[in-house]
Amino acid sequence: MHRITKNNIAWFLEADAPDGLDRAVSGIVEEADVRRGYASRPLGDKKIFVKFFLERGLWGALRNRLMPRGRKEYDLAKRILAHAIATPRPLGYGIGAGGSFIVQEWVDGRTLRSALAEGPAAAAKGALLDALARLLRQLADARIRHNDLHLDNVLLCDGRLYLIDLHKARVVRSFGREDAASNLAQALSMVHKQMTEDQRARFFEAAGRPDLRTPVEAALKAQWGAWIESKKRRAFSDTSKLAVRGRRVYVRGSEEEGRGAFAGFLKEDRKVRVERYADHVRKVYLRRRRLKRAWENWAALEYVTGDIVPRPFYVERPSLFRDGFVAMEDLGGRGEELDRFLDRRYDAMETARRRAFIGSLARFLGRLLDMGIVHKDMKACNIFVLDDGFRLLDVEDTDFHAPEEEDLLAMLVQLNTSVPRRIKAPDRMRFLLGLARVFPFDKKRTLRRVSEACAGADIIYEGVSGLKRE
Repeated sequence: MHRITKNNIAWFLEADAPDGLDRAVSGIVEEADVRRGYASRPLGDKKIFVKFFLERGLWGALRNRLMPRGRKEYDLAKRILAHAIATPRPLGYGIGAGGSFIVQEWVDGRTLRSALAEGPAAAAKGALLDALARLLRQLADARIRHNDLHLDNVLLCDGRLYLIDLHKARVVRSFGREDAASNLAQALSMVHKQMTEDQRARFFEAAGRPDLRTPVEAALKAQWGAWIESKKRRAFSDTSKLAVRGRRVYVRGSEEEGRGAFAGFLKEDRKVRVERYADHVRKVYLRRRRLKRAWENWAALEYVTGDIVPRPFYVERPSLFRDGFVAMEDLGGRGEELDRFLDRRYDAMETARRRAFIGSLARFLGRLLDMGIVHKDMKACNIFVLDDGFRLLDVEDTDFHAPEEEDLLAMLVQLNTSVPRRIKAPDRMRFLLGLARVFPFDKKRTLRRVSEACAGADIIYEGVSGLKRE
């Protein structure tokens, strides 16, 4: 390697690095206002990728002196490549007063998470999962435990998987059962819920650890809860998804949203007030605890999925004389609540249209439950029907855990008693069965309990002409 010093940064670059690398890094400076910075730089007809690790405090300064994270990632990348595991080629590292850098070749790929989220055909998805399983097997053979092995840290480029973000990985002296289970659980955390039973069994076989399936799947449930709680704890902090600006916390990319003028009131009760503005809706919470819970749930959902609740722009924390609120997209004009939708359109629907609608609603709610998202107030008025799908309202009433039979029972009872009475019994049963078949509960027992709980109960819903009780 050869060393150069530019802008008070000592660069250690590969001796056989591409021509011009020293010039490419010479303009880089430390960015003390970010936790970790990323940048790409041109290098001839190609690019390099530079990542900066900011160090704060006494411990950070000591780490930067003894084992800078940029150097650690560089060393581990060299070792990984020696085991024929694909990772961007390390070209060098840099050490400054406030942090360290790694310089790598640019890999023009996309994350495995995004590739799987695009809904590839079953065969293509199976091939990607097989490739991930082989990668895990290679890591085990190389005795590498990656403590941040989620699918955003695996890139897909030209059909090959590249492992990135190595500073939290380490080589262990003896790669044991716990190490293998940790790698498996982290790699599956973003995709396990969307895998079929056959895909799950095949994955563990391909990874060479069918014996770990039961403990890994148990760990995934616990990991999910812990991960969600960690996102909730940072709901009012600067993160990769959120930006604090005074009393407001914005979803990044939405800093210019939600500035329109007041247009009128939509709803008010003892808990909330909903206001419409020219370009957004504000949900004003009259209790601080409820606002906190709502925004924590919204923030957590930003990391999970962005297409099941109204898109949030920001939260404004309460002050001494003002209640706090969440500003979100305005769904009005694009659809309506499920109870009003059915009251308005059900009678005119043809049989095929009804069945298609029932199936899509069951799949939407089944997807939520399969992801571990449970709504504690699943009345029809809390489901918004759009032309291209559905949105869940009252985000503050969501919870995150693997659904039990009692959760499914409560949800089915609430839905069954909040849609017009004239919805036919076969259609109600078709929906109940479509949702219940997703879960390993006794279907007949669950549906019998729903029937018993609904017998003699009033049906209450918001119809086209107002509140109705039947």
